[in-house]
Amino acid sequence: MQICIYEADRPAPDQQPRFGTYADMFERWLGAALPEARFTRVHVAAGEPPPPPGSTDGVLITGSRAGVPDRQPWAEALIPHLHALRDAGTPIAGICFGHQLMAQAFGGTVARAARGWTIGRHLHDPTPAGAALFGPSPLAAVSVHQDQVITAPPGAQLLLRSDASPHGGFRYPFPALSVQFHPEFGADYVDMVLDAGLGMRFTPEILAEAQKDLHDPLDADLVAQGFARFFRAPHPEG
Repeated sequence: MQICIYEADRPAPDQQPRFGTYADMFERWLGAALPEARFTRVHVAAGEPPPPPGSTDGVLITGSRAGVPDRQPWAEALIPHLHALRDAGTPIAGICFGHQLMAQAFGGTVARAARGWTIGRHLHDPTPAGAALFGPSPLAAVSVHQDQVITAPPGAQLLLRSDASPHGGFRYPFPALSVQFHPEFGADYVDMVLDAGLGMRFTPEILAEAQKDLHDPLDADLVAQGFARFFRAPHPEG
């Protein structure tokens, strides 16, 4: 099984020696639950072209400091490509920015959240469809976003929701799965992100709220198992 990671961003250079790139984080997170996968990567945010539809067994779109409402040219160029992946029956997965870009591409709307930044550890309640994939208990995961899905795409099945993210996860009527939170992030990485953003993007109040339970247990493994089940499932060709 070959999964191509679409890098919609990379961490700051001073963060990479310790944590690697986002693609490295995704390989560590998902690879533990999906050991048969072989990962490739393409830096779409830098203009690298994605592979042709049908040439991989799945794709995974990472998070990004860019926002879908910003309509970056490289992100806009991915939308017709996502349509082509859908038409080819290629499984598509998205995290945070990837979740939002998929929603926009498939008929939903994305905008700045009225509440502003959502950062830190949050619980996400599964719907019955979400419980079938991830289990019945609320999922603890890290969020770092200021945009959110406002209107769900037609036909998208809601999987997860929280007070901060009412559209926290979708499964589509074609092979596609996405979540708003960051299962690939650990608390230590988020600590570094928060420290780097203090005074520029994050106020001391945001920082204190985000850090209050950031180091409590997370359910990244349960989420990885759900994504592994998604990628292993038989998917009809488009």
